[in-house]
Amino acid sequence: MRDLEARSETLGLSTNELMNNAGFSIASHIAKNMGPLKGLKVVSLVGTGNNGSDCLIASGHLAMWGATVTAVILKPRSEPDLRRQETLEMGTSLIDISEGKENCSFSSIHSLLRNAHIIVDGILGIGTSLPIRDPFKTVLSDIKALNAKKAKVFSIDVPSGVDSDTSEVDSSAFKPDVTLALGHLKPCHVNQPAADFCGKIIICDIGLPNHLSVEIDTALLSDEYVRPILPGRSVSSHKGSYGKAMVVGGSDNYIGAPVLAASSAMKTGLGLVTIATFEHLVNPMANMFPEATFLRLKEDRMEIRSGQHMARQIFEAVEDYKVLLIGCGFGISRITYRIFQNLVLSNIKLPQLVLDADGLNMLSKISNWWDKIPFNTILTPHPKEMSRLTRLSVSEIQSDRLNVAKRFSEQWGVIVVLKGANTVICDPNGSSIISPFANPILSSAGTGDVLAGLITGFIGQGSRPLEASSLGVYIHGKTAESVSLQIGPSGLLATELANNVPFTIKYLRN
Repeated sequence: MRDLEARSETLGLSTNELMNNAGFSIASHIAKNMGPLKGLKVVSLVGTGNNGSDCLIASGHLAMWGATVTAVILKPRSEPDLRRQETLEMGTSLIDISEGKENCSFSSIHSLLRNAHIIVDGILGIGTSLPIRDPFKTVLSDIKALNAKKAKVFSIDVPSGVDSDTSEVDSSAFKPDVTLALGHLKPCHVNQPAADFCGKIIICDIGLPNHLSVEIDTALLSDEYVRPILPGRSVSSHKGSYGKAMVVGGSDNYIGAPVLAASSAMKTGLGLVTIATFEHLVNPMANMFPEATFLRLKEDRMEIRSGQHMARQIFEAVEDYKVLLIGCGFGISRITYRIFQNLVLSNIKLPQLVLDADGLNMLSKISNWWDKIPFNTILTPHPKEMSRLTRLSVSEIQSDRLNVAKRFSEQWGVIVVLKGANTVICDPNGSSIISPFANPILSSAGTGDVLAGLITGFIGQGSRPLEASSLGVYIHGKTAESVSLQIGPSGLLATELANNVPFTIKYLRN
């Protein structure tokens, strides 16, 4: 964002103009959100930097539009302070409690905060690093305690007490109802724990040149993003028109996992799916999912050759398939490891590869595995699996999800789908895409198999790997959101998630 502002200035759009645009946009969104302003009491909390200046400008507009606005200067600002003078001329009252000026202290504005209808948080901006120190730490804690009446709180760009880059939240921070993101979303708006702390997020247009904005290499998934990349459907089509996928997985303890993945792939519109699994598991799986075809993996008489023999079976059968998903419920045994080694880590030509669950766990046990798998293979790790692959701790990954996924995607030459709240998708070319969804209803067994299946299904229909990953992640999250509106934040079974996928796709197509 700082780079965009600097480059805008070289094109003749000054920081002052951007600030004026920001202030007007902030005030406009507050007014739109609150309705008629006449009679409403606004307390604007003003910090030292650009956020404070944006807050002063917005305060002036709110005063001109009928609100009773008091701007509170919390810390000395640079002199001469033209924004301060302008907001006074526009009808804002001003109290300066910085360093005890005007014989005022924070306690003198307690009643203002308690009686406010609107609080505008312009204290700390995107340059803030944690932890927050006094005087702001005490001020933020006091505001949180005082707002018992629950005035509606609007934070400018980022909530004060949130690190915009790392997405950490200081213990003293108070949660806004609305965060008004200036120009573009910041990492904290889509990464946890800050994303959940921001309340409703509204993007404010501040007049950045469009041709600069499109150069941003991180996108947020949305209906508008995924609708154009959904595979088409022809009235004269047949099952052969929509591709074939193979799912390799299943073990005695996890019979359902490959079935969930395979059925989810079919729910996307895929023409045919084959489950490659051990011979004794075929009949129970067929009873669960009669629409699938099966490849019975037969053991060689000499056990030591069974893994190699089964890998050969898969290789010979998968020639005319578009995508191969490996790992769902596969377990880690001597045979599965040999299948994996002879199939994935060999030089044989395979269709587009998706590795999930035990496929990732087996991969993590192999040194320099990234040199042995095809370029653009899709990996779908949850944070613990990502920890095994990277040798980073889960906390290191979760504290910097976007940059970790981006760095290792480029290093490994693969597409990384880092699952969890606000799933991150990164490809080796440096592109990164973030899901807007963070939903506890997905915290149940099998939903990861559904996601792997969705991605596989879209690849089978001809979507490119990054597009298929985006479609799978978004439709997975969107479907969960739709179900949670009906049943709340818990109780979703993975089979129910898969069964609702076609309704989400219909919604997007319409």
